[in-house]
Amino acid sequence: MVKQEEDTKNVLEQLLGIPSIGNVKRNRFDRGLFVSINNHKQGSDDLYATIKKQYQSLVYALTGKNISRDEIKVTDKLPQQQVLLDCLAAKKVFVAAALHSYNAYDVRTGRGSRYNFGGYSHLHFYAYGVEQHMHQHTGGCDAAVDHIRKCLFRHNNFASATNQKNIVIKEVGAGKYQYDDVVSPTTLHQYLSLPRTNPAKQCVINYMAGTLDGDATNPIIYVYQRGN
Repeated sequence: MVKQEEDTKNVLEQLLGIPSIGNVKRNRFDRGLFVSINNHKQGSDDLYATIKKQYQSLVYALTGKNISRDEIKVTDKLPQQQVLLDCLAAKKVFVAAALHSYNAYDVRTGRGSRYNFGGYSHLHFYAYGVEQHMHQHTGGCDAAVDHIRKCLFRHNNFASATNQKNIVIKEVGAGKYQYDDVVSPTTLHQYLSLPRTNPAKQCVINYMAGTLDGDATNPIIYVYQRGN
Protein backbone atom coordinates (compact mmCIF):
# COMPACT_ATOMS: atom_id res chain seq x y z
CA MET A 1 0.00 0.00 0.00
CA VAL A 2 2.84 2.39 0.87
CA LYS A 3 4.59 1.69 -2.43
CA GLN A 4 1.33 2.22 -4.34
CA GLU A 5 0.79 5.60 -2.65
CA GLU A 6 4.38 6.62 -3.40
CA ASP A 7 4.01 5.62 -7.06
CA THR A 8 0.81 7.67 -7.26
CA LYS A 9 2.62 10.72 -5.85
CA ASN A 10 5.46 10.35 -8.34
CA VAL A 11 3.06 10.08 -11.29
CA LEU A 12 1.15 13.16 -10.12
CA GLU A 13 4.33 15.18 -9.76
CA GLN A 14 5.42 14.17 -13.26
CA LEU A 15 2.04 15.22 -14.64
CA LEU A 16 2.42 18.58 -12.92
CA GLY A 17 5.80 18.99 -14.59
CA ILE A 18 7.74 19.30 -11.35
CA PRO A 19 10.49 16.83 -10.36
CA SER A 20 9.89 14.51 -7.41
CA ILE A 21 11.88 15.21 -4.25
CA GLY A 22 13.51 11.82 -4.62
CA ASN A 23 15.01 12.69 -7.99
CA VAL A 24 18.72 13.44 -7.99
CA LYS A 25 18.39 16.04 -10.73
CA ARG A 26 16.54 19.21 -9.78
CA ASN A 27 15.52 22.36 -11.62
CA ARG A 28 15.99 25.87 -10.34
CA PHE A 29 13.03 27.16 -8.33
CA ASP A 30 11.36 23.73 -8.22
CA ARG A 31 10.72 24.36 -4.51
CA GLY A 32 9.53 27.91 -5.03
CA LEU A 33 10.90 31.39 -4.53
CA PHE A 34 11.13 33.66 -1.49
CA VAL A 35 10.63 37.42 -1.79
CA SER A 36 11.64 39.90 0.93
CA ILE A 37 10.55 43.52 0.51
CA ASN A 38 12.17 46.34 2.44
CA ASN A 39 9.11 48.57 2.70
CA HIS A 40 9.54 52.13 3.96
CA LYS A 41 6.95 53.70 6.29
CA GLN A 42 4.07 51.44 5.31
CA GLY A 43 1.64 50.11 7.88
CA SER A 44 0.28 46.57 7.94
CA ASP A 45 -3.19 47.68 6.79
CA ASP A 46 -1.69 49.53 3.81
CA LEU A 47 0.41 46.53 2.82
CA TYR A 48 -2.46 44.08 3.23
CA ALA A 49 -4.52 46.21 0.85
CA THR A 50 -1.83 45.76 -1.85
CA ILE A 51 -1.65 41.95 -1.75
CA LYS A 52 -4.01 41.32 -4.66
CA LYS A 53 -2.15 43.85 -6.77
CA GLN A 54 1.19 42.30 -5.88
CA TYR A 55 -0.04 38.80 -6.73
CA GLN A 56 -1.44 40.14 -10.00
CA SER A 57 1.96 41.66 -10.83
CA LEU A 58 3.80 38.46 -9.89
CA VAL A 59 1.60 36.42 -12.23
CA TYR A 60 2.03 39.00 -15.00
CA ALA A 61 5.83 38.90 -14.65
CA LEU A 62 5.80 35.10 -14.86
CA THR A 63 3.17 34.51 -17.54
CA GLY A 64 2.51 37.78 -19.35
CA LYS A 65 -1.17 37.45 -18.39
CA ASN A 66 -2.97 40.31 -16.65
CA ILE A 67 -5.52 38.43 -14.55
CA SER A 68 -8.52 40.09 -12.93
CA ARG A 69 -8.33 40.82 -9.21
CA ASP A 70 -11.79 39.27 -8.95
CA GLU A 71 -10.12 35.93 -9.72
CA ILE A 72 -7.71 36.26 -6.79
CA LYS A 73 -8.55 34.63 -3.46
CA VAL A 74 -6.97 36.03 -0.27
CA THR A 75 -7.54 34.11 2.95
CA ASP A 76 -5.97 33.52 6.36
CA LYS A 77 -7.04 29.85 6.32
CA LEU A 78 -4.79 27.28 4.70
CA PRO A 79 -6.74 25.76 1.78
CA GLN A 80 -7.27 22.02 1.68
CA GLN A 81 -4.77 19.86 -0.17
CA GLN A 82 -7.07 19.31 -3.14
CA VAL A 83 -7.35 23.07 -3.68
CA LEU A 84 -3.56 23.31 -3.78
CA LEU A 85 -3.25 20.38 -6.20
CA ASP A 86 -5.94 21.80 -8.50
CA CYS A 87 -4.16 25.16 -8.47
CA LEU A 88 -0.81 23.61 -9.38
CA ALA A 89 -2.29 21.27 -11.99
CA ALA A 90 -3.73 24.34 -13.73
CA LYS A 91 -0.20 25.86 -13.79
CA LYS A 92 -1.22 28.62 -11.39
CA VAL A 93 0.95 30.20 -8.73
CA PHE A 94 0.23 29.72 -5.03
CA VAL A 95 1.53 32.35 -2.61
CA ALA A 96 1.92 32.52 1.16
CA ALA A 97 2.47 36.04 2.47
CA ALA A 98 3.45 37.45 5.86
CA LEU A 99 3.69 40.93 7.34
CA HIS A 100 6.65 41.48 9.67
CA SER A 101 7.12 44.39 12.02
CA TYR A 102 10.53 46.06 11.94
CA ASN A 103 12.98 45.53 14.79
CA ALA A 104 14.84 48.48 16.26
CA TYR A 105 18.24 49.10 14.66
CA ASP A 106 21.08 47.26 16.43
CA VAL A 107 24.49 48.88 15.93
CA ARG A 108 26.25 45.63 16.87
CA THR A 109 24.67 43.59 14.11
CA GLY A 110 23.74 46.31 11.64
CA ARG A 111 20.23 44.88 11.49
CA GLY A 112 16.88 46.46 12.12
CA SER A 113 15.57 49.86 11.09
CA ARG A 114 16.18 53.37 12.40
CA TYR A 115 13.18 54.85 10.59
CA ASN A 116 10.58 52.08 10.35
CA PHE A 117 10.69 50.69 13.88
CA GLY A 118 7.40 51.21 15.72
CA GLY A 119 4.24 51.01 13.63
CA TYR A 120 5.63 50.01 10.24
CA SER A 121 5.89 46.63 8.54
CA HIS A 122 7.46 44.88 5.58
CA LEU A 123 6.33 42.02 3.34
CA HIS A 124 7.54 38.50 2.65
CA PHE A 125 6.21 36.17 -0.05
CA TYR A 126 6.70 32.46 -0.59
CA ALA A 127 5.55 31.50 -4.10
CA TYR A 128 5.18 27.92 -5.33
CA GLY A 129 4.36 26.68 -8.83
CA VAL A 130 6.73 29.18 -10.44
CA GLU A 131 9.36 26.81 -11.82
CA GLN A 132 7.97 26.17 -15.29
CA HIS A 133 7.03 29.83 -15.80
CA MET A 134 10.51 31.02 -14.80
CA HIS A 135 12.28 28.59 -17.13
CA GLN A 136 10.00 29.61 -20.00
CA HIS A 137 10.53 33.32 -19.40
CA THR A 138 12.44 35.15 -22.12
CA GLY A 139 16.01 35.17 -20.85
CA GLY A 140 15.38 32.35 -18.38
CA CYS A 141 15.21 32.34 -14.60
CA ASP A 142 17.51 35.30 -13.99
CA ALA A 143 15.48 37.48 -16.35
CA ALA A 144 12.31 36.29 -14.61
CA VAL A 145 13.71 37.40 -11.24
CA ASP A 146 14.50 40.85 -12.63
CA HIS A 147 11.03 41.10 -14.17
CA ILE A 148 9.33 40.11 -10.90
CA ARG A 149 11.33 42.70 -9.01
CA LYS A 150 10.44 45.41 -11.52
CA CYS A 151 6.72 44.57 -11.42
CA LEU A 152 6.59 44.49 -7.61
CA PHE A 153 8.38 47.84 -7.24
CA ARG A 154 5.25 49.79 -8.21
CA HIS A 155 3.23 48.58 -5.21
CA ASN A 156 5.76 49.30 -2.46
CA ASN A 157 7.29 52.42 -0.95
CA PHE A 158 11.05 52.60 -0.48
CA ALA A 159 13.47 55.03 1.12
CA SER A 160 15.44 54.92 -2.14
CA ALA A 161 13.40 54.16 -5.26
CA THR A 162 16.53 53.21 -7.23
CA ASN A 163 17.98 50.64 -4.82
CA GLN A 164 17.38 47.20 -6.34
CA LYS A 165 18.21 45.58 -2.99
CA ASN A 166 14.88 46.82 -1.66
CA ILE A 167 13.41 43.61 -3.11
CA VAL A 168 15.40 40.42 -2.56
CA ILE A 169 14.33 37.28 -4.44
CA LYS A 170 15.90 33.92 -3.62
CA GLU A 171 15.42 30.33 -4.66
CA VAL A 172 13.94 28.17 -1.90
CA GLY A 173 15.61 24.91 -0.92
CA ALA A 174 18.90 25.64 -2.67
CA GLY A 175 22.49 25.37 -1.47
CA LYS A 176 22.83 24.83 2.27
CA TYR A 177 19.03 24.97 2.65
CA GLN A 178 18.36 22.01 0.33
CA TYR A 179 17.55 19.75 3.30
CA ASP A 180 15.49 22.34 5.21
CA ASP A 181 12.96 23.43 2.60
CA VAL A 182 11.90 20.17 0.98
CA VAL A 183 8.70 20.76 -0.99
CA SER A 184 6.85 18.98 -3.80
CA PRO A 185 3.33 19.43 -5.20
CA THR A 186 2.00 16.60 -3.05
CA THR A 187 3.71 17.83 0.13
CA LEU A 188 3.02 21.56 -0.26
CA HIS A 189 0.10 21.41 2.19
CA GLN A 190 2.29 19.59 4.70
CA TYR A 191 5.03 22.20 4.26
CA LEU A 192 2.65 25.13 4.74
CA SER A 193 1.36 23.44 7.92
CA LEU A 194 4.82 23.40 9.56
CA PRO A 195 4.27 26.54 11.70
CA ARG A 196 1.63 24.46 13.51
CA THR A 197 3.01 20.92 13.24
CA ASN A 198 6.76 21.58 13.60
CA PRO A 199 7.32 25.24 14.56
CA ALA A 200 10.99 24.72 15.48
CA LYS A 201 12.03 23.42 12.05
CA GLN A 202 14.41 25.71 10.18
CA CYS A 203 12.62 26.64 6.97
CA VAL A 204 11.23 29.61 5.07
CA ILE A 205 7.59 29.16 6.06
CA ASN A 206 8.45 29.04 9.78
CA TYR A 207 10.60 32.14 9.40
CA MET A 208 7.65 33.89 7.82
CA ALA A 209 5.32 32.70 10.58
CA GLY A 210 7.77 33.88 13.25
CA THR A 211 7.92 30.56 15.07
CA LEU A 212 11.73 30.50 15.16
CA ASP A 213 13.89 32.11 17.86
CA GLY A 214 10.92 32.95 20.04
CA ASP A 215 9.55 35.64 17.73
CA ALA A 216 5.94 36.74 17.95
CA THR A 217 3.76 34.60 15.71
CA ASN A 218 2.75 36.21 12.42
CA PRO A 219 -0.40 35.07 10.61
CA ILE A 220 0.18 33.63 7.15
CA ILE A 221 -1.99 34.96 4.32
CA TYR A 222 -2.68 32.60 1.41
CA VAL A 223 -3.19 33.95 -2.09
CA TYR A 224 -4.10 32.07 -5.27
CA GLN A 225 -6.01 32.36 -8.53
CA ARG A 226 -9.46 30.79 -8.53
CA GLY A 227 -11.20 29.09 -11.44
CA ASN A 228 -9.96 26.80 -14.18
